[in-house]
Amino acid sequence: MIVTRRTTFRLYPTKSQEVKLHYWRRLHKDLFNACLYHRKAEYQRFGNSISYYDQQNILPEFKECWVEYKELGSQALQSTVKRVDYAFMRFFKGLGSYPKFKSARHYRGWTYPGISGWKAHTTGDNGYLESSNL
Repeated sequence: MIVTRRTTFRLYPTKSQEVKLHYWRRLHKDLFNACLYHRKAEYQRFGNSISYYDQQNILPEFKECWVEYKELGSQALQSTVKRVDYAFMRFFKGLGSYPKFKSARHYRGWTYPGISGWKAHTTGDNGYLESSNL
């Protein structure tokens, strides 16, 4: 049995950390919109449906062209691509509307699907979050 847990943290970053976190969120938002545009344009122009695995396999080449994405980590980028795939799956099942492009204001954040990329240090009530590259 696989157990999935979700942990949400309230952060109190320093000013420089806050600037970097906002920058990372903007990069993830831009990746989300690029994946959405890729799927939409490929279907409208050629009638081809793009899968999650197609877009995931493009990520290494994408990171070579756009070097600012290298510091984000591959798992976090894959989860952003997976978010686009979930939006389309919900649409095709009739559970939601067609996925929309996101603005920085309406993009909620990103995910570290595994235990790599972050570590929580806590004493019960208080603690701190250690994030990679921050």
